[in-house]
Amino acid sequence: MSTDAVHGYAYDNDSTQAEAHHRALADLLDRQTQLRLDDLTDLTGKRCLEVGAGGGSIAQWFAERVGPHGSVLATDIKPEHIPRSHVLTPRRHDITSGEPLGRFDVVHARLLLGHLPAREAALRHLIDAVEPGGVLLTEDFLPTPDDDIVAAAPDAETAELVDRYNRLQMRTLESHGADRTWSRRALSAYLDAGLTEVEVTVHGTTWRGGGPGCRLLLAGLGQLREPLEALGMTAGDLDRVAAALQDPRLILNGYLVYLTSGRKPQN
Repeated sequence: MSTDAVHGYAYDNDSTQAEAHHRALADLLDRQTQLRLDDLTDLTGKRCLEVGAGGGSIAQWFAERVGPHGSVLATDIKPEHIPRSHVLTPRRHDITSGEPLGRFDVVHARLLLGHLPAREAALRHLIDAVEPGGVLLTEDFLPTPDDDIVAAAPDAETAELVDRYNRLQMRTLESHGADRTWSRRALSAYLDAGLTEVEVTVHGTTWRGGGPGCRLLLAGLGQLREPLEALGMTAGDLDRVAAALQDPRLILNGYLVYLTSGRKPQN
């Protein structure tokens, strides 16, 4: 992580790209998240906490699973995209603040800790919110190594440009405090915190132009244009990357997702 990483999360729920970002994430990751949560516990009647809920797709799914006797609290620093229902409550909250949220049977956060400079404090606060005997699940990308993201492209020029974009996107995120290695260190952090039954499952696929993974990158590009241009990409370069991300002839080695789970010991 860069020593001058002070800016915090690079993406913004107020962006015009936010809804596209949320839809792409849901299409790319929701099914694996749901399968893992179902493996970990029966959600019926449970109290669930979704942190960094974004567009609220997993919070809504929680609400469907817990039934009328359960409850779901979904937090975000900008929670405007999260729906509300009789069991689902959105709340504006910064997990790094330490402001108590209560205790929950299931706590979930996706693509959160790897982006936060204060990730160790955020993890402590997540664990504090888990009821003894309850479950914590966090998910983070392990980004594809530099210069290895393109599996196939229409031509060598497009491949080189997309590789360059991936490198500079990673530099931009790291300048905001992201740590691309966190996903592989989460297991040790869980164990050090005293969680039990700690496990990691890993999921990954290729990303084809126009598909969810490439749409996720496209939405991110729309939010990071200014810093990417400051790193030397021209507006024309970024327009060509955007076009490539919508071209089905482009196939990327998609980021791996590490799903790290653990149980809080009973008192």
